[in-house]
Amino acid sequence: MAIEQPQHPQQHNGNPPVRSRHNESAALGGRDDNPSTVEQPADSDSGISPVVIVVLKVALVVFIAMSVAAQVWALPLVARRSAQDAPQYAPYATGYLLAVIAALACFEIGLVAVWKLASLSGRGIVFTHDSLIWVDIIIACVSIAAIITLALFVHTAFIAHLKPLAVPLGALLVALGLFAMLLLIIVLRALLVSATAQRDELQAVI
Repeated sequence: MAIEQPQHPQQHNGNPPVRSRHNESAALGGRDDNPSTVEQPADSDSGISPVVIVVLKVALVVFIAMSVAAQVWALPLVARRSAQDAPQYAPYATGYLLAVIAALACFEIGLVAVWKLASLSGRGIVFTHDSLIWVDIIIACVSIAAIITLALFVHTAFIAHLKPLAVPLGALLVALGLFAMLLLIIVLRALLVSATAQRDELQAVI
């Protein structure tokens, strides 16, 4: 004699089974929005105070103004008086003047590049390939200025035999300082390249 199996109480009255709210939430497969998993917008703060950026830009403007004033007024005046006081060095005065003006022009272009880097840093986008362009400009300016200064030292010390020795020694010290600055900037550029590459990889993963 076969034993009749009891029917499910939800199927006994002919109605379909009712799913609970817990089952409905599970069936949605995580379709509901989870506030804890909502992606927050990236913080564009560069970590540098805007006051620092403003002070830096004001200092850059002052340095550029002083450099232009030296090129236009102070250096020609010094060269003219030096030629009058030491006529034996008068043939070299124009060449020295042009060399120093060119070195100061490199200095001014480098300051403009620093201004652009400060602007990028203020917007929080310093770790980009655009920054590398301005860093390369700074490297080129420092390199040219260092070569010009070293050439001045060689000429004043071994060709013109300029007296007093403070002039060629000063040119040598400036050249060594510029070459040291050049090496430092090259190291900082390598660090910037590494940081930019890591940032790009992180953005690709995210």
